[in-house]
Amino acid sequence: MHFLRFALVGGCGFLIDVAATYLLSHFVIVEVARGSAFWVAASSNWWLNRQFTFERVRQERPVKQWMKFLSASSIGFLPNWSCYWFLLNSGVEQAISSLIPVDTAIWWPYIAMIPGILLGMVVNFTLSKRWVFRVSTAR
Repeated sequence: MHFLRFALVGGCGFLIDVAATYLLSHFVIVEVARGSAFWVAASSNWWLNRQFTFERVRQERPVKQWMKFLSASSIGFLPNWSCYWFLLNSGVEQAISSLIPVDTAIWWPYIAMIPGILLGMVVNFTLSKRWVFRVSTAR
């Protein structure tokens, strides 16, 4: 059940990530926009996971837990960002655009986010369940 809720929260975070990337990309290059948007999405995901996914777990002080979540998310960001960078710079877009009759140039920076987000989600869920939102035995 935790994983399903975590995935739903991640879906909201994805929408926040895409929106922030889109808005920031009007001011900076898309890679910088994507990196900055990550922190916005990770912070919203921490709050939603605290309220919705792991609400029955004994909670730490919010700031401490938020810092732990951002640390865990930073670890999950490595495969996320690596996959994203690879897809943007490997020529995969050209291969896909030759297979489908849709102009992918506009949508590719956002479509390329999906595989990396899925990789990062596995890492983030594992660290969240075992470290950030771990059931505390201390009283």
